[in-house]
Amino acid sequence: MKFIQFNGSGGNEIVSLQEAPDPRPSRGQVLIAARYAGVNPADVLQRNGGYPVPADAPQDIPGLEVSGTVVEVGPGVRKWKIGDSVQGIVGGGGLANRVIADAEHLWAAPDGVDEQSRAALPEAVVTAFDALNRARAQLGDVVLIRGINGAVGLAAHQISTALGATAIGIGRSQAALDALAAQGITAVTQGDVAAAVEPLGGASVVIELVGGAYVAEDLKLVRVGGRIVVVSTAAGATPEVPLNLLMAKRADLSGTVLRGRPNAEKAVLVANLEQRLGRLLAAGGITIPIDRVFPAADATAAFDRLSTPGKVGKVLLDFGA
Repeated sequence: MKFIQFNGSGGNEIVSLQEAPDPRPSRGQVLIAARYAGVNPADVLQRNGGYPVPADAPQDIPGLEVSGTVVEVGPGVRKWKIGDSVQGIVGGGGLANRVIADAEHLWAAPDGVDEQSRAALPEAVVTAFDALNRARAQLGDVVLIRGINGAVGLAAHQISTALGATAIGIGRSQAALDALAAQGITAVTQGDVAAAVEPLGGASVVIELVGGAYVAEDLKLVRVGGRIVVVSTAAGATPEVPLNLLMAKRADLSGTVLRGRPNAEKAVLVANLEQRLGRLLAAGGITIPIDRVFPAADATAAFDRLSTPGKVGKVLLDFGA
């Protein structure tokens, strides 16, 4: 197998491309062959030493998702067989061309969708679905998504629309918003967001993918009885929150994180995803644009790209055929 390795924590100096014998799946697991791997901000956080790895995941191989073909099945697995095209989430080890995954954390990859587009989906779709599920998003809601240009934001927009909600994204650069508009994604800049949601009675749901001081802004934009779900602390983890406004709005403010959950909880989440969005996923109804594809040997450039303003969609690594 080929894989990206972190030798400790720090900057790009600890990142390298390595090779080793293929791992073997244990009970309840499968081994997946993958050409492309999705890179996430969490991988950069792990490199920096700020995102602990679950005890049962590879400690020095980042990567939270996988999409590819089952090449070996561990004992007790009945859901999948060799040759199945699958995708899903992993606690680590996803930045590799051979990935061990829990069989219950996978679903069937959509037919008629190319390998790169498949690789862009899993973590974004599960994270967005989890946040929207926690927010109880439903038909008729106005869903405001801060951080629309990232993969999770784009997935949240499409899932919200599929649920019958009105989705509005917030982005930083006009260039990114123009690119999104060309794909049918409704988004505005921070300066225009109030004008976009006030005629709709405010946002009933806010998916906060930036964090920091923006949480206080969310409370101004949410309607009475609205729900705010924080999914990222990229802009800060200890904001000042006006509790008087939270009380006046009678709003729900909560948060969610995926990686550190028990495997059983992740299995339930994936099962719910399949039940509610299975047909949409199978039909290729959720698509994440590819921002850039880097050879696996240039993983450090991929990590740098994640921090570049104006990025739209997913950054991938290519491990070769």
